[in-house]
Amino acid sequence: MDEKQIKNLIVRILEKIDMHSKEAEDLVYRTGKVESGYRYIRQIRGPARGLFQCEPWVAVDICKNYLSYRSDLMKKVAKATEVKLSHFTQPTEQNWAFILETNLAAQIAMCRLHYRRIPTKLPNTVKEQAVYWKKYYNSSAVRGTVKDFLERIA
Repeated sequence: MDEKQIKNLIVRILEKIDMHSKEAEDLVYRTGKVESGYRYIRQIRGPARGLFQCEPWVAVDICKNYLSYRSDLMKKVAKATEVKLSHFTQPTEQNWAFILETNLAAQIAMCRLHYRRIPTKLPNTVKEQAVYWKKYYNSSAVRGTVKDFLERIA
């Protein structure tokens, strides 16, 4: 996948949902690079979907426990991703598995929303991003490490 094109799309989607910053842009881009290498739309052994390897249950949780309390944001995300609002108001893992595998804009938005829920400032440096990714995106139960992050984005 062309790096310039994917970065451009990330910027456009983050701007549409009013969540763009240079830190967010870099973190979302690097998350995709680490999670899938921008090659896989399904986790090889697991439930994660899309270039950012979001699990459908996470998308459902974001809808139910974050977006449901922010209806204006929910509508922005639905519009920016061209996903029916009903998939946000009545989310199911089955629907989100398909959406996350097939809709790049939704993948980007869910990655950003995943990080948005963290009550700390987005990191600035690559090393800080690696630590942040490991702590908040790639759980301690998963094999990825800070070292993996740094090697994969090099």
